[in-house]
Amino acid sequence: MKDNKDFFDELEEYNKKFEPAQPRNIEYNNMTQMFDETPAKKKTIQTPIIIAGVIVLAFIAAFFVFTSFFNSSIVGTWVLVEDSNGATYDEAGDGITYYTLDKDGNITVSVGTITQKSTYTTTNENGTDYVNSTNVFSGSYTISGNIFTGRTFKLTVDGVEKPYIFKSATVKKPELKVPDTFKKSDKLTGNWNIPSYRITYTFNADGTFIADMYDGSITYEGVYTYDNEKITVTYYADSEATIDIPYAFDGNDTLVMNGMGYYRMNDDGSLVATPDQA
Repeated sequence: MKDNKDFFDELEEYNKKFEPAQPRNIEYNNMTQMFDETPAKKKTIQTPIIIAGVIVLAFIAAFFVFTSFFNSSIVGTWVLVEDSNGATYDEAGDGITYYTLDKDGNITVSVGTITQKSTYTTTNENGTDYVNSTNVFSGSYTISGNIFTGRTFKLTVDGVEKPYIFKSATVKKPELKVPDTFKKSDKLTGNWNIPSYRITYTFNADGTFIADMYDGSITYEGVYTYDNEKITVTYYADSEATIDIPYAFDGNDTLVMNGMGYYRMNDDGSLVATPDQA
């Protein structure tokens, strides 16, 4: 009997050794709880992202609607379609003059491959908008229309009976082709400046040229060819125009065109040889 008791006592002790510990159950329960709560945390993280996305999309939509239908800004590119005498102009024809006004107060007038740069200001007096540019146009104005039907810029000048009417447009620059027979001249290629007149000619190695006058106020762009006596430049105004410019070199750093000396420029805009050094 005693032996049986000892046996059951030992069996009870043996079972106690292999009985699962309580902390292990607690750890399992905590892990289960953690996995149960994970989706809720993800939802909490995703909700602000969704809200932010909706706000951004709403802002974009509002901006699109405003710029499409309620944009009264003078900023943009315009072409004249009717002048103060009632004469109308083909806004899609050749030789069209474009007026481009940017948000920084700069205005660029371009026709063909010629551009003229100036500045402008706008003011509002008693609910009327005014634009002023010394050498382009000045007067009161209104903007109407939208990007789908086209925007209209109506300019009223003091002392003129009828307003000028402009339509929104995109600048279209004529393409001038360099002749297939063109070969660059290492001696002619580069920038040439005449300081007293603030004019710079740039003859590029690909056969294109730029004539920059009065520190960039007026720019001619086009193509050129040359022989031993003349440089032939072609640009576009109301139509394609070609001019022959007699030229000769006076040393390596002085180019004489039409009897006036142009001096070779470094890449930083300085002269390789000044008029006093040439």
